[in-house]
Amino acid sequence: MTNKQLTIILCGIVVLLGFSFGIYGHFNKKSESIARLAQENSSVFNRAHAPTYGPRDAKVRIVEFFDPACETCRAFYPLVKRIVDGHQGKVQLVVRLVPFHKGSDVAAKILIAAHKQNLFFPVTEVVLNSQDSWAAHNQPNPERIWTFLKGTSLDAAKAKQDADSPEAQALLEQDLADASTLQVTKTPGFFVNGRPLKEFGHEQLKALVDEEVKRAYP
Repeated sequence: MTNKQLTIILCGIVVLLGFSFGIYGHFNKKSESIARLAQENSSVFNRAHAPTYGPRDAKVRIVEFFDPACETCRAFYPLVKRIVDGHQGKVQLVVRLVPFHKGSDVAAKILIAAHKQNLFFPVTEVVLNSQDSWAAHNQPNPERIWTFLKGTSLDAAKAKQDADSPEAQALLEQDLADASTLQVTKTPGFFVNGRPLKEFGHEQLKALVDEEVKRAYP
């Protein structure tokens, strides 16, 4: 290998390392920025209208920004509930609805209406299980959700009225505004006791929850 070839290879390695550190620095700064925003705007985690799963007096709270048309949200749904159940009364899940996908605003309003009948989670499961049928990204048809809900105890007539109400729109806009404040641009987005999930993944979420449980229940 000539000195010229060696120099070219070394230059390439330096550029690659610089690029890698640049990406790491970018994401690290973004994580720090989101964490700072979460601390400065802690009120966004305390919205009375948000559906919850788990005990009210739990000292650890997972806040999930959730899109009913999101495939990753569907995959995480049972995993997050398992994390809550596994901590036996120490963890609560709070769901915030952010319809980033086309057509999912209709689905989100249906879930808001279901929450008024204390059926948020049973209806959410139906919506997620039928996601392939109504949430096609090229041609979503969220009105089809109503047909899948016929087997539930939901009062469909009341739910349709509630879903079309200005109140449902206002609640949706509040969740979207809070997501914007926290720079949440993708779903699912997780915060645990106000701490953002820096590296996305189920094991990473579980580790963050475990850490907060140890802090809250020494």
